[in-house]
Amino acid sequence: MTGLISEITNFSTRDGPGIRTTVFLMGCPLRCKWCSNPETFIRKRQLYYLAHKCAHCGKCETICPRSAISSRYAYSNRIDRAKCDLCFKCVTACMYKAFRISGTEYTVSEIMDLIRRDKVFFGNDGGITISGGEALSQGEFTKEVFRLCKEDGISTVLDTSAYGDTGMLKGILEYTDLVLLDIKHMDPEVHKKWTGVSNELILKNARIIAGSTPVRISIPLIAEVNDSPENLEATARFALENRIEHIDIDPIHFLGKGKYKYLGKRQPYNVFRLIENEEVRTALDIFRQHGLKADVGRMM
Repeated sequence: MTGLISEITNFSTRDGPGIRTTVFLMGCPLRCKWCSNPETFIRKRQLYYLAHKCAHCGKCETICPRSAISSRYAYSNRIDRAKCDLCFKCVTACMYKAFRISGTEYTVSEIMDLIRRDKVFFGNDGGITISGGEALSQGEFTKEVFRLCKEDGISTVLDTSAYGDTGMLKGILEYTDLVLLDIKHMDPEVHKKWTGVSNELILKNARIIAGSTPVRISIPLIAEVNDSPENLEATARFALENRIEHIDIDPIHFLGKGKYKYLGKRQPYNVFRLIENEEVRTALDIFRQHGLKADVGRMM
């Protein structure tokens, strides 16, 4: 069994308790307008083009079998993505590393070797976190890695939007110690507007998670999207109804700009603004007034 992975982060301290190895899977059914990981949208390796590294030697144009690369195109995006079949010959040919592959296929055994190598650093609290993309989009892979981790006494954390097959989710939860649950918005129509899907399945699965596994809600705080008192109050009530004690606020950031550029995509952040500190404090106050433990980021 294999999984397609966009990134592996060692020594992470914000993806669950202690020091963790975080595995980011490719593939996600949501299309959040503010997403900072566009390379994980589909479960397929992606081609980055880093214009600032390009020496314009022309070798990539010569070697491309589809004539998808040309100096006639815009400097920042020399690839005709409609022609490109992702053969990645340009990656091999470019001595300047202007072309890169996002996405590496690993077997379960290979991932477990990496995790076991890090085990010495986990201590009593650390372990493995599987994130994305969406971890449920490669559910069988996630489940098998977690199953083997539990056999080895390694803590498991699932970072998920909960949008996925309910039966698969239940199987993964059997081997999960903690769920970091993304809640984008409580209104199904507003949720669909900003993420491309309704939240009905998410909330259904969230209730199942809360009924069997410790969970912390993560809310990406986006100005004029989900920061209204009404939505924050509704999120707090949902947490209390499901006996969830923690809500972690993650203010919007624009760190994904470069990735959109490297993929030849238009970055989406022009319609958003960075949220003010006072707005973050207001959200914290609303959650804390309901008796919830609320922090900025994941303060484990």
